[in-house]
Amino acid sequence: MTFNFLRGSTLDKRDFILDKQEAYIDGFLYSNSVTLIYSPPKQGKTWCGYGITTTLIKRDDVKGVIYIDMDNGLSSLKERGIDEKFIDHSKIEYVSRAKIDCNPIEYLRRIVTEATVGNYKGYTFFLETTKDFVDTDSKSQSVEFMQLVMKMRDAGATVIIMHHATKAGRTISGVQVFINSPDNVYEMTQKAREEDKLHFMLNVTHARTLVKDIGVTVNTKTLELTKLDEVYSTMSEYEEEFVRKGKEALKKNPTGLGQTELLKYIGYEKTDKTARDMLEKFIDKFWNKHQEKKGKPITYTSV
Repeated sequence: MTFNFLRGSTLDKRDFILDKQEAYIDGFLYSNSVTLIYSPPKQGKTWCGYGITTTLIKRDDVKGVIYIDMDNGLSSLKERGIDEKFIDHSKIEYVSRAKIDCNPIEYLRRIVTEATVGNYKGYTFFLETTKDFVDTDSKSQSVEFMQLVMKMRDAGATVIIMHHATKAGRTISGVQVFINSPDNVYEMTQKAREEDKLHFMLNVTHARTLVKDIGVTVNTKTLELTKLDEVYSTMSEYEEEFVRKGKEALKKNPTGLGQTELLKYIGYEKTDKTARDMLEKFIDKFWNKHQEKKGKPITYTSV
């Protein structure tokens, strides 16, 4: 049989000679895939994206990162030092809503007009955030968005989508396509925050490839991404709140606080054994303990 519509569109043996997916970040991010990361607003998705970017641009097999930011304004980007850290880097193209001459979804359609086979191999696209491209409660708009993303992936791209959780904070917002279409979906939560560091847990909620939960730390000064210290990844919400209040108290009192004073700042009595144990648990992690000798007063200072 001979049909014109079949010409050039049917598979042959050569189509199954596939490029190996590269582990850009082992167990978390792989080349030529679509990864969606979601969290409530103001949890640091952008910082996490910047940390991933700094990791990618160090790799020889990454030709470039195209960061399409339809969320943050220029003043916000300047506050974060993007003009110094990213703009002149040879591997980074930073796209801002302030510079495009169309709406965001149309800009995505323009990208897809160049999404021919292999054209985007070695390139990673960040899309921030879905709500700035489409109405995520609209099935038709959301389906088109994900179809465009799939075409980018089919052209060789690696795509990372920043997405929002529901107002309740624990469930991905929008229609089902944001769960079903990506290769991997992560829920992101921010752990205890330090002055120049943000700590994140990224937990797999849906996956097609061999990925796993991962904890990362982003330095907000250098934008470097490192593995999260185990002490942060295992902290409960109760411990995080305890540490946050303790660090705030010690920051206000740089010369140090006695044990009774520190516990009072955090909201506990000196007789609370669980609270005293908590202070001991995080010595040398979040605060230092000083005691001249047994029986003498204990003083805590910031690390």
